Amino acid sequence: MDFFKDLEQQLGPRIDKILNHPFLKRLEDGWLDKKQLKYFATQYSVYCQYFPRFLAAAAANIPDDATRFPIMENMWEEHGSGDMTQSHRTLFNNFAKSVGMTQDEIDHAEPLPTTRICVENLINLCKDGHFLESLGALGPGTEFFTTDEYSIIEKGLKTYDFLTPKDYEFWTIHISVDEEHYSEMVDAMRPWANSVENKFIIKAGAKRAIDLEILFWDGLEDNLPGK
Repeated sequence: MDFFKDLEQQLGPRIDKILNHPFLKRLEDGWLDKKQLKYFATQYSVYCQYFPRFLAAAAANIPDDATRFPIMENMWEEHGSGDMTQSHRTLFNNFAKSVGMTQDEIDHAEPLPTTRICVENLINLCKDGHFLESLGALGPGTEFFTTDEYSIIEKGLKTYDFLTPKDYEFWTIHISVDEEHYSEMVDAMRPWANSVENKFIIKAGAKRAIDLEILFWDGLEDNLPGK
């Protein structure tokens, strides 16, 4: 079996913990009130702020242009493909404001300890780890299932009558682009998956990223106000 297909199957039980997480289920069912949606937006704002930095840190360690290319392409899209009004951070801020956050609250979002552990461990992995570990984290460990994850979130947000499609555009746009991001990253990694050692490094990065994301969602569930 192809290494990446096999890896996807091995990661399946871990990914299912995310896609079936109680907090995501609350989002999907439209269970959260506006205060709780603001709480969710506050924590995800921290992750969203870090994500381009994950890409930049990973790109800095990649030794060749061909392997680096999909990361740079992803970074360009994150920054609105040159139009900052369409940057993913701007789109997320639009969502955050629609659920009650002010710009000052967005700029100074206070992470839960679990959120902080998630983002700081990921930035350190991308900055200081082997470049294949960071590609494993960002590819099979993130982009592989982002479309499914964001589809769940978008489905729930559609149930709130005070939200418009423009308000949750951040989630919608990722549903359409992240499958392509993942396939391009796999194509870039494939020439490197030529030894037991390199395969182990890719797999370790993917598992680490997923476990950190599970921690992120666990923290949101455990600290949910008014539960």
